[in-house]
Amino acid sequence: MRAKVAATVTRNGALLRLTELQRQLICEALMFHADRPDGDRASIIRIGVDRASAARITEKVRDENLEFELSEIHVLFSALISASAWIPSEEAFYERIGFFREHALALAGGLVNAIAEASDKVGDSSEKS
Repeated sequence: MRAKVAATVTRNGALLRLTELQRQLICEALMFHADRPDGDRASIIRIGVDRASAARITEKVRDENLEFELSEIHVLFSALISASAWIPSEEAFYERIGFFREHALALAGGLVNAIAEASDKVGDSSEKS
C-alpha cells in the first residue's frame, strides 16, 4: 500500500488525493473509534472529536470531494495513530482494521507530509501577520 498522499491547499484546509485503499484504511480506523463503547468523552481524548463528528468525517472520506479542514485531517491522523496504539497485537489489528499496523502509521505520516509539502508550495499562511 502506498503511504504517499497528495494535497492541495484550499481556502478552508486541504484537498486530499487518496487512493481507494487509503480511504478504506482511514474509514476502518475511524469506525474502530466510533464502535468503542466508552462514549464521547473518551473519543474526544483519543481522536479529538465525539463519535457523531467522527461518523460525519468518515462519510467525507467516502465522498468524492475530499476537501477537509485541517482539524478534520488531524482527526484522520489521530484515528490512524490511536487505532495502532489501542489494538494490542499486529494480528488483532489486521483482523479488526484489515490492514497492517505499519500501513496505518505510514499513512498517518503521509498525511502530515502532504500538508507540509502543500504548505511549502503556496506559502505557509500561519507566518502571515
